[in-house]
Amino acid sequence: MGFLAPAFLVGALAAGLPIYLHLLRRDTSNPQPFSSLMLFEAHRQSTTQRRRLRYWLLLSLRLALLLLLVLTFAEPYIKELLPGGTVKKVLVVAIDNSFSMRTGTRLQDAKRAALALLSGRRPSDRAQVLSISSQAHVLTQPVLDGGILRAAVAGIRPSDSRGSFAVLSTAIRSMAESEHAPIELHLFSDLQKSNMPASFKELVLPQNVSLQLHTVASVVVPNWAVESVSAPALVWDPHTTHVQAVIAGYNTPATVRTVSFVVNGKTLATRRIDIPASGRATAEIDSLELPYGFSRCSVKLEGGGDALPADDEYVFSIDRADRKRGLFVFQPSDTRSALYFESALGAAAPTAVVLDKITVERATGVDPAAYAFVVVSDVAALPEAFARRLLDYVRGGGNVLVALGTVAAQQREIPIFGGGAPVPRLYSRDAERFATVGQVDPAYPAAGSSAEWEGVKFYYAARVDERGSRVALRLQDGTPLVLEKPVGEGRVVIFASGLDNLTSDLPLHPVFVAFSERLVRYLCGTDTQTGPHLVDEAIALRSAREQAVGVEVIDPAGRRPLSLQESVTAQSYELPRAGFYEVRLASGRRDLVAVNVDRRESDLTPVETEVLALWRGSSAAIPDHGPLGHPSPSQAVAVPRSLWWYAMLCVLVAALAESALASRYLTTRWDEP
Repeated sequence: MGFLAPAFLVGALAAGLPIYLHLLRRDTSNPQPFSSLMLFEAHRQSTTQRRRLRYWLLLSLRLALLLLLVLTFAEPYIKELLPGGTVKKVLVVAIDNSFSMRTGTRLQDAKRAALALLSGRRPSDRAQVLSISSQAHVLTQPVLDGGILRAAVAGIRPSDSRGSFAVLSTAIRSMAESEHAPIELHLFSDLQKSNMPASFKELVLPQNVSLQLHTVASVVVPNWAVESVSAPALVWDPHTTHVQAVIAGYNTPATVRTVSFVVNGKTLATRRIDIPASGRATAEIDSLELPYGFSRCSVKLEGGGDALPADDEYVFSIDRADRKRGLFVFQPSDTRSALYFESALGAAAPTAVVLDKITVERATGVDPAAYAFVVVSDVAALPEAFARRLLDYVRGGGNVLVALGTVAAQQREIPIFGGGAPVPRLYSRDAERFATVGQVDPAYPAAGSSAEWEGVKFYYAARVDERGSRVALRLQDGTPLVLEKPVGEGRVVIFASGLDNLTSDLPLHPVFVAFSERLVRYLCGTDTQTGPHLVDEAIALRSAREQAVGVEVIDPAGRRPLSLQESVTAQSYELPRAGFYEVRLASGRRDLVAVNVDRRESDLTPVETEVLALWRGSSAAIPDHGPLGHPSPSQAVAVPRSLWWYAMLCVLVAALAESALASRYLTTRWDEP
């Protein structure tokens, strides 16, 4: 005998409740009518008799009721020996359609073998069809109809997803929870080693599941692939664009291959490279002819000769745009901030940004709308006309960085940001002489990591009202150092210290260069442009402020996969295929997303025989199978038989008996008049 859910046996501890209630039983003496109790003396009744258990039969029924209820939820079963020929089981046919199954005729061979298995099954056995890649797709329910099963197998198509045997085991474990009949799992796959999970525990199957493995890859085959490409997502000068591709060989001999660099369908350059045996080599190019806007780029491995030609191309997109122009407004007496900030941008991206520096007195006739971002550094007061135009600029979608130096902290209110007067704090007068960064929000695009900010000393900072703002960096005393507030369609970012080397030593640290570049990219809106994605990754379509705004996605086949309803409600989109996706986001920005297959699928090395034997033996498999996995009729097979209904019947009987006995014992009896 065993239990399918033994954890419910912990509920047997509730058996102490009836005992406790019986010790606290109420007085059930017969009441007698009496004229008045005013002449009786009050006294305390002895509790000795009340602490003794009474009604032993009633107590036994209540204890039995609770224990039977716990036993029912634990789902007891017994194993019954039946002749092998009479056992009814569920046949689960799982076909691997991950990217590696595109090799040769592997998927066709797997489908052909699965159809042969289904045609040879017993008519009394139900069967179910699954397809396995990065997810388990249930194509049929357990049915007897062979036509439905064959149609499901025939409809399986190759995918670009990565395979995962852990996903299959998880799906079978979920199925076994509701299916008490023996499950016979047949996996048709190339049994690729990269499909194995990091922990073998993820592969363990339940006791009522037997595993049969059918491989469609008899030998190890060589394969070359374009493993990765390093290229900028956004360029301003295409003649300085550096692209590097890594070519990998898996179980391959040493060879010489040709690599082509393609832009918008046109081959711009080729390279001949020597690839060592089962090794890697790189191919590089330092200049690309790119038109303005997005270009569809790829690196191709020419010549063929490997087993999986679908991974001989790696796609990526490059956006060529004009350099961004930024406006830097500062006090005439503060020349250090502009010098440090411009030098940091020049070191990070020398051709990306053109910075126009003007003093605050000259800002009256300047229109901020002509710039991609605006920096206001330690300014006591802005000219009224410029302040109005700057507010309209932010409300219309512009972005402003305000650095609060010692002069700016004297203002009654921070320009555009509002929130009252900042409170200056001079850490140089404290015992420690400085403050350091104590908290970093890694999700903020410009924040970076905590390790980058180690060793940076802040001698001065201004505490501002952070209500309604997102804090990206805090000092060790909790003072917000970098915070952002949305204003209309734009945003205002506050840096609560100066950009010079007097309020802090930040400009003297390498993090200042990285922080300045990330901050400018964020203010310009170019931080969202990333490199290629992998199949099955999800891209964000809208932010929290962009609800009910339509988006548009065009897949590599030119179709629009989102319905009208999904285009205004979907928060993200999962990329199911390799290729280029044209995306119009809710913000109005258009993007060209390049998607590639996970290159772990390119290594066609199969799983070791010892590991497969361990996986097959991880469950109580049905022993000594005959043809197509059927037990021989002469052999007995242990089949679990549930006792759940019998336990529920006992619970019902005990409940009725307890109710009748409690009515007899505990009902108050009144004397007849």
